[in-house]
Amino acid sequence: MPSTPFFSVVIPLYNKELYIEETLKSVLNQTFDNFEIIIINDGSTDKSLENAKHVLKSSSNYLIRSQENKGLSASRNVGISLSKGKIIALLDADDIWHENFLESIYSLYSTFPEASVYGTDYQEKYSDTNILETKKNLDHNLKNNAFLIEDFFLTNKFQSIVCQSSIAFKKEMLSGILFDETIDYAEDVDFYLKCFINKKLAYNYTVLTTILSNIPNQITRQGIKNKTIPNLDMHESNNPNNRSLKEYLDSKRYAYAIEYKLAKDRLNFDHLIKSIDFGNLNLKQKVLLKSPLFFLKFLKSIKKIFLKYNVRITSFSN
Repeated sequence: MPSTPFFSVVIPLYNKELYIEETLKSVLNQTFDNFEIIIINDGSTDKSLENAKHVLKSSSNYLIRSQENKGLSASRNVGISLSKGKIIALLDADDIWHENFLESIYSLYSTFPEASVYGTDYQEKYSDTNILETKKNLDHNLKNNAFLIEDFFLTNKFQSIVCQSSIAFKKEMLSGILFDETIDYAEDVDFYLKCFINKKLAYNYTVLTTILSNIPNQITRQGIKNKTIPNLDMHESNNPNNRSLKEYLDSKRYAYAIEYKLAKDRLNFDHLIKSIDFGNLNLKQKVLLKSPLFFLKFLKSIKKIFLKYNVRITSFSN
């Protein structure tokens, strides 16, 4: 393993035996090869660890640390603590980097010295013939260009412009900014809230990451019930005059409230909506919050049908 790699690729691993090999191959096939791979095996009970070692058997630039199951955030934090690189790149064990992902991140690092975080566009893969991009609050004329995101929260008014497998960040910025291990739903959102209050994002509006959707062991498939979400009220109270942050927080409150309603969790639903400024929601979102449960379930089933035909129905647009 290089003594001072430029990138540290941190991969939390828990029961992804069917996917970890392709994930690791996507790292080993990068055009920029000055990196180390750090795998945190978070108590896997399948052949994930065995399959990972098989792919890496001819490599020397990796470290594997096994631990009892502690969750995604704890695994990321351990991986970061073991890293030697200047830039940390997180990669989930079922996602895929395109071959020039790290090269693109290095270019962003070199071009935008004022930035501390670097990211690219991504796509969601449901099957070989069912691949979609998310609805983003970005001018489509900027597609395939690199630029600085001045206001992360405003830009993420619709769906996120990055996913956790499509961003990287300077290790030096992590003083006080780690993943909250008490949160087990929307961990990434909490990280963004702590990070982008005062850090800038350099962005390549090119799809360079593919995230696999609708596979086992994904948090989003397990649902929000009995999960701990970020403390949105705390972030708002700490930054009372940040208008774009308030809009972003209300968009998240809306999204989580819908999930709580589907989970028949009235207490948490009511807690979230009482903090929403409904002026920050569009008409579709206001209607959905007031809709009966059977109607939400019906819409969710319709949405799944349309996804099979590469059509995304979303309330995150005007």
